[in-house]
Amino acid sequence: MGLDLTGFGSIADFAKGIVDRIFPPAASAEEKLKAQTQIQQMVEDRENTIVNAKAAIITAELNQDDRYTKRGRPTILYGGLVFIFLNHVLFPMAAWVITIFSTGDIETPNLSLPSEFWWAWSGVCSIYVLGRSHEKTGGEAGGLVGKIFGAVSKK
Repeated sequence: MGLDLTGFGSIADFAKGIVDRIFPPAASAEEKLKAQTQIQQMVEDRENTIVNAKAAIITAELNQDDRYTKRGRPTILYGGLVFIFLNHVLFPMAAWVITIFSTGDIETPNLSLPSEFWWAWSGVCSIYVLGRSHEKTGGEAGGLVGKIFGAVSKK
């Protein structure tokens, strides 16, 4: 049994739940079945529209001439690495060299990035890694990444 995030189960269960809640008890079984089938079709059409829109956006991004946009997703990762390098390597070394020449003291200054940077940057990195893992598996269900992204098995 798969992970059920909606509480309704399948689309058929979802449609049946709506029909059972909305339709009066006096409605015939045929009317309820017809309404349930229409709701199922509407939900499936909506899902197909969303999938097709995502595919169209990805295709449009890949077909454009701007190479930066094609590979720009990890830019924030590189930006974070630059800030880490500046704050924990370059600036301390520069401050240390300046301190040695000005006062003769060999003690290195202690610089650190705020905890908010670490939380935000590690969150972005995690989402990027999960998204890339999901793309590389072809969006198939399986494992934690499939459950997070709500992937459906392609059996």
